[in-house]
Amino acid sequence: MFDATHEILNDGRVHKYTVTQNRQPIPYSEVLNLWQYESNFRSFFISLLSESPFSAYRWETPSITKDTSKRQFEFVLLNSPGLARNPDKRTFSDYFTTDDLNNGIVVFENLGKDAILVAPSPRDSNPSWGGTAFSAYSHLAAFIRGAPDGQKQALWRIVGQTVQQKISDHPLWVSTAGGGVAWLHVRLDSRPKYYGYKIYSLSDRV
Repeated sequence: MFDATHEILNDGRVHKYTVTQNRQPIPYSEVLNLWQYESNFRSFFISLLSESPFSAYRWETPSITKDTSKRQFEFVLLNSPGLARNPDKRTFSDYFTTDDLNNGIVVFENLGKDAILVAPSPRDSNPSWGGTAFSAYSHLAAFIRGAPDGQKQALWRIVGQTVQQKISDHPLWVSTAGGGVAWLHVRLDSRPKYYGYKIYSLSDRV
């Protein structure tokens, strides 16, 4: 059974989560496997994100290396109402696909070639989503609540696969930001360029 503990920080602006299975901590490395191979865990994780009280948020995790991958998986959600903007369908359009492979989830380098991005190609929103066309793609909270179920599952499967491939002896930060481009993209970066939760920006935290 999967569960999570929830801690409210910074006067409610930051919510911190740790994930467990049968009341036991789950290592970051195991979460990567669960994202890839266990639909039940992906569904649990998607539900956890959807239940956040924030209408829009940034998702941040601690840095990961080969040595730190056995630490308990945790993450924070940072209240970020400014992310609720009209979706920018243009900036990443060269990478989007209409193929059903991976439900339109694509992986590519950012313009600066210093980070890997995982992003969804536009699809018709979930019928229960009340937003306008493609508004489910402007940030993670909107995507989790409004994108097609299969695409949500595929996003985390591909995130798990891509992070696992990129783990090395050097710290890797996995997060969403979105202050620049208003289209959901999970960022795999060699530095915490856009991190808001400063504790996670430290590569040598214990």
